[in-house]
Amino acid sequence: IENSVQFRRLRDQMLFTRKNPLKKIYAEIIGESSDNTHNIRLINRGSNQLVLRNYVVLRKEGLVGRIKSVSSFQSIVQLITDHRSRVSALIQRNRNRGLIYGTRDGIEMRQINLHAKIKIGDRVITSGLGGLYPKGILIGWVKEIRHQPHELFKTAVLDSAVNFNQIEEVFVIVPSKSDSHLFFD
Repeated sequence: IENSVQFRRLRDQMLFTRKNPLKKIYAEIIGESSDNTHNIRLINRGSNQLVLRNYVVLRKEGLVGRIKSVSSFQSIVQLITDHRSRVSALIQRNRNRGLIYGTRDGIEMRQINLHAKIKIGDRVITSGLGGLYPKGILIGWVKEIRHQPHELFKTAVLDSAVNFNQIEEVFVIVPSKSDSHLFFD
């Protein structure tokens, strides 16, 4: 059994929770909706397991999204690929900032300063600004840089750290008491 793919995948995710000090709730994905406008997943944890709206959802590979709504035993996760999703981010190498937008096909970092030096392969992480996502969670890597002459900003198309087509389990981050004010509107 130790060589099974599922065992290895779960073991890797669980080792991640031990090494990482944030309090996490393990959850399995039990449903999905990926139509033209929404990109969401249903998980098997809810308010009875202390999950609350706007809690951050991730895997050891990187950022997945946030809790959009909660019932007693289930919650809806809005993926960062959802077109309504916005994540404040920065390029790790030089701290240039931008906003992660979900596109139907993936994610883009927009509103990057025109003079920012971006390279293919640059790591993009959460900036911690905006109060929702903690700083330093891996989002992905720059795979393409776009800029039209008339535009005031650059856009970077990213390769996401998480393969959203293959996620079966996630972790919901429970904020520490000192962070809890960030999570409620």
